[in-house]
Amino acid sequence: MTGLILTNLLGNAVKYSPEDREIDLKVHLTDDKIAFHVKDQGIGIPEKEQKYIFDRYFRAENVLTAQGTGIGLNIVKGHIENLGGKINFMSKENVGTTFSVELPLRN
Repeated sequence: MTGLILTNLLGNAVKYSPEDREIDLKVHLTDDKIAFHVKDQGIGIPEKEQKYIFDRYFRAENVLTAQGTGIGLNIVKGHIENLGGKINFMSKENVGTTFSVELPLRN
């Protein structure tokens, strides 16, 4: 499931960023958890719409012309919560978005 989570977050970062912008992936591993952060320099999520970003079928007004269904982040959040983890994000329109994920490690 971690692959699905990373594929979605990295895919969105690529999809909503200009070609010449970097996408940063950081991974932190401790004895009991793994955390990763996907940071882009893309179009960002409008502040007034951020509270809906994990809702099924929601698409922000600034991505309506891009291909997508609006279910990816909803599925990702569900998988993360099923694994006992958490996801959050920070975003500023026309600056970029950072998604942070924490997952517990199981023995």
